[in-house]
Amino acid sequence: MSSRWRSIRPAWLLALVILGGWIVGLVGDSFNVCPPSIQNSCETATIYLAQDNGLVVYSHQFYQLFTSTVVTDSPLDAGFNAIAVLILDRLTEDNLNRTRYFLIFFSTAILGNLLTLLQGPNYASAGASGGIFGIFASLVVFSWLKDKKVDQPTLVLFIIIFFGSSILPDVNYVAHIGGAVGGFIAGGLLYSVVKPTLMEYSFAYKSNPKTVLSTAILIFLVGILSITQFFLFAGV
Repeated sequence: MSSRWRSIRPAWLLALVILGGWIVGLVGDSFNVCPPSIQNSCETATIYLAQDNGLVVYSHQFYQLFTSTVVTDSPLDAGFNAIAVLILDRLTEDNLNRTRYFLIFFSTAILGNLLTLLQGPNYASAGASGGIFGIFASLVVFSWLKDKKVDQPTLVLFIIIFFGSSILPDVNYVAHIGGAVGGFIAGGLLYSVVKPTLMEYSFAYKSNPKTVLSTAILIFLVGILSITQFFLFAGV
């Protein structure tokens, strides 16, 4: 693995994933999907890649819990999330390697989407903000447990962004809450895992090869299963 690849920060990769999801959303707007299981219902592919609570609960289209975290056709949503990821990355310590970063992002984003189901069958949403809040919350908790202090400007920024974005119209504040709660838990779990190395002053930020492989396989399988279920649902 080249040193150039190692120098790429996970936040840059996530920003590219978010922008890539926006491109997928734009392309999806060009194709209509008419699921055989839903009579007289034709929508764009992007609509069905977002999270529709009714389809998740009643039609068991669980792939939406994953695809809705990145796919959007809103330039404002994609642009804001990509910029937020890069800004927050500059304000936090380098406590997460790429493996931890993406594992926390997707797990907390999906947790936020699961809690979104509580908003009823007629609710729909999409976006990566739940996972972004999960990453940020995990860093806040990890820093507190590690150093027994939190950078106040960073915490104030988190509070401002969290409450400021959550009160905007058409914003899924439940996904924000779910992502943040998941992040708080993830930060505590991360600290408990790396605490022995911290005590020995040998905390390593490099990913363990076995952890990298297992995480990559997990995300790959979830992605493949989600795409497969989408195509089966769309009747393609």
